[in-house]
Amino acid sequence: MSAPLHTIALDLGGTDLKVARVARDGALLEFSRMPSRASESAEALLGTLVGAARGRLPAEALGIGCPNVIEPTSGALVDETPHLALPKDFALAAHLAGELGVAVAADNDANCAAYGEHFAGAARGARVSVTITVGTGIGCGIVVDGRVLRGAWGGAGEISHMGQRSSGPPCRCGVEGCAETTSGGEGLTHRAQAAGLAVVSAREVFELAARGEGIARRLIAEMTDALGHQVAAAVQVVNPDVLVIGGGIAQAGDALIVPVVAALHRYAQPSHTRRLRVVPAELGNRAGVVGAGLMAWGKVLSV
Repeated sequence: MSAPLHTIALDLGGTDLKVARVARDGALLEFSRMPSRASESAEALLGTLVGAARGRLPAEALGIGCPNVIEPTSGALVDETPHLALPKDFALAAHLAGELGVAVAADNDANCAAYGEHFAGAARGARVSVTITVGTGIGCGIVVDGRVLRGAWGGAGEISHMGQRSSGPPCRCGVEGCAETTSGGEGLTHRAQAAGLAVVSAREVFELAARGEGIARRLIAEMTDALGHQVAAAVQVVNPDVLVIGGGIAQAGDALIVPVVAALHRYAQPSHTRRLRVVPAELGNRAGVVGAGLMAWGKVLSV
């Protein structure tokens, strides 16, 4: 019996690389994770990507989700990425295609997660969906009529790196008053530490808040209000019928989602929120590889 047809999917993060083989319908035939070596050096990072993919050849194509703005046509990084040891404007898709001999679809990691949730997860059946991933930072992907909304050069959906007079520390993106330092998990951890809490992760801040710790509860209230403000901006501009909330910190459940939705209703018009369906992500930490694998299938089928 011949092996099942599949694409290879890579979901690159600052710490981990998630790897999968993906069937045409988005089903995962295999899933694993390994250290990404993303900030070590360009050689270490690219060697990890190529090695992970080469071990799963032959395949129909390769899809990769990556932090940063990705130019839609070429699959190259736009400018620099603070979390990745890659050169400015690095031709990621072309490099991987040359090393592996397969077609490569490269996109922003939040776009891949949104694509996965739209076609195989919580946003199935939506006409317009917005997927928010809450982790170290905030990701946002938008799918309209089955197509990812990428913008002129791949930067659509970057709601977190906006200047909103944030009370958080300066962000590495360079935007004055960047909102992500207040709404993201890394910013929450830093602000908690500055307030004297002995924590090393956002999860621990949520755990303290659940036990009634006053400072933790105040910081989470500030975080969820800031995040709700950003989500409202996306809802006002895009007018989705489904909003998906996922990412590692979303595992806090109602402690995160309930106040974020309350803030969304404060900051967005009823015409945009009354019929909006807000749902937790279904695919968890596999949304990125599902979406990247499906994007790779799209590249195969479009040839």
